[in-house]
Amino acid sequence: MERALNPGDRVWISGGYDMEPRWLGGGSGYAGVVSGFISGQNKKSAMVVMLDAVIRVDGAEGRYLVLELRYVGAEWRESATVHLELLRDPPEDSDPHGRSRGAWIESHAMLRLA
Repeated sequence: MERALNPGDRVWISGGYDMEPRWLGGGSGYAGVVSGFISGQNKKSAMVVMLDAVIRVDGAEGRYLVLELRYVGAEWRESATVHLELLRDPPEDSDPHGRSRGAWIESHAMLRLA
């Protein structure tokens, strides 16, 4: 059984809806660390990841990602399919519908424990 992901865990984020997702910039993925969880748009919390490198895509850039679980019943485990929101600065933990939003960059990324 897969274990739950926790703050401080190293993760790898890759993949996407397209065969060559623009957000990957020709690479295979991005490494980062789970910095915490904030209120999600649905019932589940959203995960915040601080990346080791800056992502630049479609005029947006940042090293923080807010990840939302893609499927009903999914859990924050060693692997998951996620939506990605890119931010320059860490997000505040507030009402997810009222907080400052980043750039939505992917709907089907793959998250796994590194």
